[in-house]
Amino acid sequence: MATPNRPPWFGNRGVQVLAGIALAYSLVQLVLHLLDAQWGSAFLDFAWCVLFGYVLSESLRFRREQEAQRDERPGG
Repeated sequence: MATPNRPPWFGNRGVQVLAGIALAYSLVQLVLHLLDAQWGSAFLDFAWCVLFGYVLSESLRFRREQEAQRDERPGG
């Protein structure tokens, strides 16, 4: 399976922290909009949650791949 081309900074801890904060904020906004029966805004917040969750999970996976490659290098 071909892996997508990602820049080296994608596995950075800062990217993971920002994606986690954005995901938490979007989840709070989703719940608030659902409680206020603002369905359109809730749908948009759901879409943001999916996006930030994907970025967070892919960033974590990419970091594990980077660390595995670093550990496999001879003398590294």
